Order: sequence, then C-alpha cells, then structure tokens
Amino acid sequence: MKRLAGPHHYMDDRSRSAVLGPRLASPPRAEDGPTVTSRLVDTALVRTASDPRWTVTCVEYPYGVVRLERKARLTQIVVGDHVGSSESLQRGESFAAAACTADGELLVAVRAAPPAIVVNRHACRTRPCDGAAHDTEFPAAGERLILLSCAVFEAVPDVLVDGVNGVASGRLTTQDPESLLIDLVGAAACGAGVIVDHHPWVGSGP
Repeated sequence: MKRLAGPHHYMDDRSRSAVLGPRLASPPRAEDGPTVTSRLVDTALVRTASDPRWTVTCVEYPYGVVRLERKARLTQIVVGDHVGSSESLQRGESFAAAACTADGELLVAVRAAPPAIVVNRHACRTRPCDGAAHDTEFPAAGERLILLSCAVFEAVPDVLVDGVNGVASGRLTTQDPESLLIDLVGAAACGAGVIVDHHPWVGSGP
C-alpha cells in the first residue's frame, strides 16, 4: 500500500494507476500518441505529455487528480479535486476538462468549476466564455491554456482575476509550466492543475 494524500488516505497500486494513469511510460511509436514522463517533486506528482503540436504539463497534490487519456489524434485531460475510484472524477460535483486535437483545436468544458484561462504575452481570456458549459478554441502558437481545480482557485483566487485583467499574463505565459503549476497548486497544498502549451506546426499539414 502506498500513501497518496493526507492522513488516513491510502490507495493500493492498482487504484492509483487507474486514477492517475501510468507513472512511467516507454517511448511510444508515433501512432501511439504523445510521450508521457512522470516524476515526484516533494508531495506533487508531475507528468508531461508531449507531441509535435502540444505539451501538457500536469501537477497533482494531495486530494487532486488529473486524468490524462491518449488516443491516436486526441489527448484528453480532466482536472478535479476528488480522489477515489477511476470513475469518481466523472461522478464528482466539479471538474474542468480539455481535449487537444492533432489539428490544433482545443475543446474546453467545465462543470460547477471556474473557467480555464488562455494566456499570451499581452492578454488573457476565459474558456468557456459567457457562462457556457463548453467551448472551442484555436489558440495561436505560443499561447497556453491553464486548468486549475476548485481547491486551487479557492487558495489563490487572484490567479483568474489578475490573469483576466492582464496583471499576471506575462508570468502566466513565460514561466516554465512545471514551476508555475508548483507555485500555484503548491500554494493550496492540495488540488491539481494543468498547463497546455500550443506549439507552431512544423509539419507539412495538420
């Protein structure tokens, strides 16, 4: 048995793998999807999934979880605060989710959670916008999407406000994604966060 989060909260290896996904992954073939690496930083589990179009950085502290699923032309991410069985996040009261396509499209959805934010060096916008449950976004190269669980927003509520007002857009865009998430999620000492960085397309087509 391994201790995952907080006092009296334990999960066996099979449950942990079902909730958090693979701890280590061998280099996949191109058709298998992005390469995923995992490591521990103090009490945080840090995972990175990379392919030519996107880099997805995930940080999970106690009681936070990121479900990362890879498919042939799609990477799906769900961020929440409930840790339990592999289905618990789907049943949870709140979550933020995104799907990154091989064509450079982001599909963003939230349920009873603050919106995600898309930032560049000069501005920030929320997705979904206008209180919608889901939205589509085609970020420009160099823009990034930030998804945070409710526990993190409760601990650092100024992230969303400052981002939308442009106060923090420079830092939110330029800081290394792992260190930025450790700063943000670590301030709450629980919960989870994801940064999705969009890269310019260097191939001959989508």
